Amino acid sequence: MIITIAHSKGGVGKSLLSWHLAIAMKVPIVDLDFQKTLVYTNNIRKANKLKPLDIIHPKSQEEFIGLFDDWPEDKNIIIDVGGFDSNLNRMALYISDFIITPAVDRVTEIAGLSKFHQIVSELSKKMKVDINTNVLLNDVNPVAKDFSIMEELIDNYEHFNLMDTIVSHRADFYRTMEEGKGVTELESGKAKKEIKKLIKEIIKKGEENGKAKN
Repeated sequence: MIITIAHSKGGVGKSLLSWHLAIAMKVPIVDLDFQKTLVYTNNIRKANKLKPLDIIHPKSQEEFIGLFDDWPEDKNIIIDVGGFDSNLNRMALYISDFIITPAVDRVTEIAGLSKFHQIVSELSKKMKVDINTNVLLNDVNPVAKDFSIMEELIDNYEHFNLMDTIVSHRADFYRTMEEGKGVTELESGKAKKEIKKLIKEIIKKGEENGKAKN
């Protein structure tokens, strides 16, 4: 399954989620983010004598397409898309089996989500296929309970689905990444539980999507 973490807006936690998911799922990452956050973090991981992640950097669209031409359905991989719009990023959306769009629960997020939905809508129309992305409430206040504004907003966009899992703002996500680790490498913690819950939802919904395509 090709799992893509994508949003045309930066600063929503795409690389952070990609990192923690890749460690937890033990899968490679295709890094399309020019900031190379994952490379830097992987170097820290190697310096701390931990097994580094397999991070792939396609040098061209042709190399990117070649990588996924015969990608087996039973093998998972994560694509970390940069916070901008490009042909390569749109290609990543098109080939994905499951797209996650991290979104912060703030009014300022509305414009960014609207822009990204327009990109997904344009791509769906151009490629004549219904592309949907799963919006993940990410980096939210741990005590927040009312997400009605975001729920209503997402419900009004035909290419958006709201995920059941919510990932909160927790120190463990940032502390472990600064050490080149993943939260699932901790013995316990709420951040670890949230990532494990997210993975279960990805696998379940990914399988449902696969059945629907067949």
